[in-house]
Amino acid sequence: MPETVRLIPSYTRWAEVPDHLRTTTQLAALDLPRQAAGPVRATIETRNPGTGRKDEFDLYDVRESVPTAATAAQLLAASTRRTTNTRTCEDCGAHPETPCTPAADGRALCGTCAHITRLRTRQAEVRAAAQDVAETAARLLADEHLAVLQIGYTPGEPTAAKTPRPPAAARLTVLDRTCHVLYDRTVRLTGPRTPGAPSRAIDPAPALADLTNLLAERTVLLWSPTDPDPLYDALRRLKLNTALLPAASTACTRPPPSGAPTSTRAPATCADPPRPAPPTASSCCSGRCPPTDQEEGRRPPLWRRPVLDRAR
Repeated sequence: MPETVRLIPSYTRWAEVPDHLRTTTQLAALDLPRQAAGPVRATIETRNPGTGRKDEFDLYDVRESVPTAATAAQLLAASTRRTTNTRTCEDCGAHPETPCTPAADGRALCGTCAHITRLRTRQAEVRAAAQDVAETAARLLADEHLAVLQIGYTPGEPTAAKTPRPPAAARLTVLDRTCHVLYDRTVRLTGPRTPGAPSRAIDPAPALADLTNLLAERTVLLWSPTDPDPLYDALRRLKLNTALLPAASTACTRPPPSGAPTSTRAPATCADPPRPAPPTASSCCSGRCPPTDQEEGRRPPLWRRPVLDRAR
């Protein structure tokens, strides 16, 4: 009978690797060095710290390992040659089996203290971000000229090869700071004969002209800096005016990361992040908002940051 091939687990991150699986280098780095004596129990594909390139490493069960042939005198001599702080945590004073991890402040920490330090750093970042969000929201809600612009897209019908098409329509909703609806129209973003647009979709030229006049003297709040991109792309295809929100006066409340592109013009697809829907009569603070379309009935994610645009 042919021999059965037994598959072994394969990992891509060290966080996935169980504690009892170690590489040969990690076994040799233990306080009491050991060497692998059993078969390979798993593999991990990660970046080699020596070469910087991706490599695959074999993992062995530490319970199947055996001590090295080094004598006690040799181990003692090796320990005296090591840096004294590599085996003692500078936070809790523990003496872990594996070498301590250098922290951002230069301290040598055991695995537990290093993890706690990372958690505390992340918690401080979240507290600072929450304070920034609260201050931004208070400033915006104090502006009597605030207008929240929500853009929800209707995906176009895919091609015969299932390739997604650009959006067929866009629903544009504008609310003031009391949730009163100032504007709510669905405009067609394709030709009149192209299928996919809702029956209520209207010609974009007059509808967008009214929207431009409405937002001319208001502080416009967007949910994402890329929300209008599919709309602008469709207007360029239709050879219509794209100056709805002057790009020169658009500023993001959180600056983009260094090295990130200043403008993104990617076509919208069904895989785009969920967009917040206009409030319904039950969730609106004034109770004067119209019901939301079924395709736009999702709540806004809490982590989305607004974009502030002062149109003059």
